[in-house]
Amino acid sequence: MRVVAFVACLAILGAVLRPETSLAQPSGPSELRPMARAKGQSARTPAVAAGTAMPTTQASLGAAPVPPTFYSFSQLGDHLHAIRWELALVGAGFAVVGFKDWDWGNTSGFQTIEEGWFSKNTRHGGMDKIGHSFSTYVIADLLTDRIRANASNPMGAPITAALVAFSIMGLAETMDGFTGRHRFSREDIVANGVGALFSVFRNTIPGLREKLDWRFMYTPASYERPGITGENGILPPYERQRYIMALKGSGFETLKNTPLRYAELHAGFDARGFEEKERALGYPIERSFYVGIGLNLNEVLFGTGPNPNFARYRDTLPGWAARKTLEYVQVPYTSVYAKSRFSTVRRVGTTLQD
Repeated sequence: MRVVAFVACLAILGAVLRPETSLAQPSGPSELRPMARAKGQSARTPAVAAGTAMPTTQASLGAAPVPPTFYSFSQLGDHLHAIRWELALVGAGFAVVGFKDWDWGNTSGFQTIEEGWFSKNTRHGGMDKIGHSFSTYVIADLLTDRIRANASNPMGAPITAALVAFSIMGLAETMDGFTGRHRFSREDIVANGVGALFSVFRNTIPGLREKLDWRFMYTPASYERPGITGENGILPPYERQRYIMALKGSGFETLKNTPLRYAELHAGFDARGFEEKERALGYPIERSFYVGIGLNLNEVLFGTGPNPNFARYRDTLPGWAARKTLEYVQVPYTSVYAKSRFSTVRRVGTTLQD
């Protein structure tokens, strides 16, 4: 299962990075200041200084979204240099998982496959496509933070981050084309593009990042066996995932001083019964939408409200890691949902019946 592996690689990346450089994102007029620096001044120092000058109430999980006013190849080069170590770590993580679990290196002729999207006769019911979009989004979102923290001119950071994330995921898909096992999927490339675009919108539309999170939730199944990923993995395959859009009350000015800042509105999707283990156990094929209410754990644990919490530790390494994790992962049993199945196909022996 790929999306969990991607997020795990990025969690390792985040653990070795200083949290203050991720949190001290230039915003508003401060993004114009790097152009006036002295030549001998470090690119990182002003970002940290700007972050320390921010009031605590303005310190968010990441950068304040700022629409880019222009973009150029010189900016692209500056941004890539600013995240060179991050790219090396992401590449190393992909290589380890790719060669161990995805058959990279078992070279065959380049092959493509038409996988479809969300229909009942697809391999994963569309969960793999959402997983590709989500993985691209997470990579782009984190790289946006790093570029804004370290680049000499952070204007257009969401564009560079989206291009890099899309390229990384496209390279991984191309490697799949030579394995003979996964093969190259055009649908996966489109899904990667959707995730990259969502990251651009979320990081450029003012206030959207504070209001909207995209997360996945998983619960391990008892029949999974030790490993890293895949059917023998301790990380959950598609049948244990749910993808959720969370609209956060804490992102709205009218709700910030009310108990509703701890509440979220959720919309989610999952698919069941498509995987080999589920087929063996006789699970019916189901694809479902969810709507519900969730608890904003980031606000509960690290918000600046009147209730005692861990706000004083929000900028420490453990606090930063916890806040970023909760931005992308929905903790099970912190939300309630109403479920609507839009298709159910039951198994009769080895056949399917509507």
